[in-house]
Order: sequence, then structure tokens, then C-alpha cells
Amino acid sequence: MTKLFFKTVILCVIILFSCKPTREDTKSFTEQSFRKTYRITDGNRYTNDSLMLGRPMYIQFHPDSFLIIQDRGYPEFLEIIDLKNNKVQKIISPGKGPGELISAKGIQIQGNDLYVFGCQLAKVIKLSPDKNRLFQITGEFNLDERTSPGFYPLSKDLFICFSDIGDDNRLTLLNYKGHIIKKFGDYPQFTGSPEIKGDNDIFGSYIAASPDGEKIVLACAYTDILELYSTEKGLLKRLHGPIGIKLAVSRQNVGTYGWIFRKEPSYITYCKLDANKNEFWVGYVGFKEDRNKRSEISDVYPKTIFCFDWNGKPLRKILFDYPILTFDADWNNKVLYTIIIMDGKPELMSFSLVKIV
Repeated sequence: MTKLFFKTVILCVIILFSCKPTREDTKSFTEQSFRKTYRITDGNRYTNDSLMLGRPMYIQFHPDSFLIIQDRGYPEFLEIIDLKNNKVQKIISPGKGPGELISAKGIQIQGNDLYVFGCQLAKVIKLSPDKNRLFQITGEFNLDERTSPGFYPLSKDLFICFSDIGDDNRLTLLNYKGHIIKKFGDYPQFTGSPEIKGDNDIFGSYIAASPDGEKIVLACAYTDILELYSTEKGLLKRLHGPIGIKLAVSRQNVGTYGWIFRKEPSYITYCKLDANKNEFWVGYVGFKEDRNKRSEISDVYPKTIFCFDWNGKPLRKILFDYPILTFDADWNNKVLYTIIIMDGKPELMSFSLVKIV
């Protein structure tokens, strides 16, 4: 009887552990983990008398041959280049009314539609090209979630964003009206005061997804952690590298009643994400800040792109001669569009990816 009891217990334990969700532990990688290295030097500079780059933040390639640039240096937030006829459209003005944003904090493409996000109003504006190839506002809505920058359309009916600062959950899933469906995910670990909880301020990140919306990747801006998620299974894997930052967080008083979280060490690590069905790309900076020394542009923007498959396996790294403000790929035609800093000025450049992907 005793032997039968213990055999039954052991069998139950084996079944229990075999049925646990498949969440993998954090995996580490280094710059030597990438099988191939490419250096891109020959690019094509785009010139257009109607295009004036002020302070560009993001660029997105639209599959119908448009380049959308989010620029905070001019009254309109967006400059849209029609690559078929080289016409430039400027659209979306600052404000709180219909078709306006206080500021734009992200642009994303889903299908034929362009989504522009502003976190101050938790507002999304949807635009679509008309028969004359001019983008028109076709909808706008507010999110139920008061979120930090980071909104991504997984499909025309399903969106994801970062949860509000202070929320125990990392991510919020929303429907096409901006209503919350569910929240999920947690935060990477850090050392320091146990009363301080991780949140989306401490782990401010970039977000991207596979074209089918099934796989999601997050890239932390301040520590070298990449996270892979599924909307169904939650966190799948964390990738830690190449620096191996062990982040400590403390609360620092500012003024009489205010305070901020201080992160040590202070790094700028990742910048911008792009993805297709086979892999995702992330701009890597890896710069340790010195609060007593002014940082240069070449310090805080990437000259390297890391490429991974959706299992988190390092594939290749791509090196550039100039710092990249932002980038996005035309995967079908194998062209990488970038805004780089050359001689202190932003320049729109394209590079061939034929020999790389």
C-alpha cells in the first residue's frame, strides 16, 4: 500500500510539471553570439525640395510605397513621402480637438492604415490613403488605459500597449475601440529597495510584433533585456545581453514633495524595433552615461542593429558608419530606410538588404 501511494504521488508530480506553461528562463547572449556581421557603407541619400527634416523621431515604411516620418520640429507632426511621385504631405496639427494631438509619440502601420499615438490624451488617430494617394483621417479613439509611449496594432481589431505606470502588469490588450480586454506580463528583476515595484517607467521599452500579431517583442531602453511575449501564453522568454546589466533602482527626492526613480547603472541600450514574420531587428546603443559629462549624438543613437529569429536566436549584426535616429525596412524589396546623422544634420538614407536577408 505504501509503495503504491508513493508511486502515485511521483506520477502526479511528473504530470503536474509536464503540464506547466512553457515559459523559458532568461537566456544570455554576447556580441560574439551573432553568426554573421555586415557593415553597410553604400547608401542612397533621398533629396526633395519639399522635405525639410527638423527633429525627426520615427520613420515607417508603408507597403504602398510611402515613407511616414514623425517630426517634432514643425507645426505638423507627420511628413508623408509618396515614393511613386515624390510628393510630400504634412498632416496632424497640435491641439486637443478632432484630428489633433498634443504630441505624437509613435507611428505604426497595420495593413493599409496608419496609426498615430499620443500618450497625453491616450488618443489614437487612424489615417488611410485615398484614391489620390493622400492620407485622410478615417477614425480616432481614446484608450481606456492611461499608457506610457508604446502602442502597437496587432490587427485591425486588436491592439496592445504598455500598462499605466505603477500597474503590476506589463502589457494591456485592447479591442478596436480602445477598450481593455485583459492585462498580462510582469517586469524584469532588479536589485535595490524591496518596497519599489517594477513598472513601465523603470523599464521603458519599445514594442513590435510579427505581421500576424501572434508574437510580440519588447526592447528595454535602459537595460539590455529583450522580452518575447504571446497574447495567449504571456511571457515566453527574456534575453539578457550583451552587457549583462544588473539594474538597481532607488527613490530620489526632487524638490519639496516630488521624487523620481534613479536607475544605476545609467545606460542607453536599445532603440527602435522592426519585425517581419521570420525575425525582429533592434537598434543597439550600449552607452553608459556619465552624469558629469555631456553626451554626444554618436553616443546615444545606435550604429548597430541586432537581428534575432522569433525564438530569440541571434542571427546577425549590421554595422553603420553613422548614428541612426530611426529605421524601418521594406521587407519585400529588401530595402532599409534610415534617418542618420551626417555632419550634424539628419539625412534620409536607404540601404540595400539584398545580400543580408
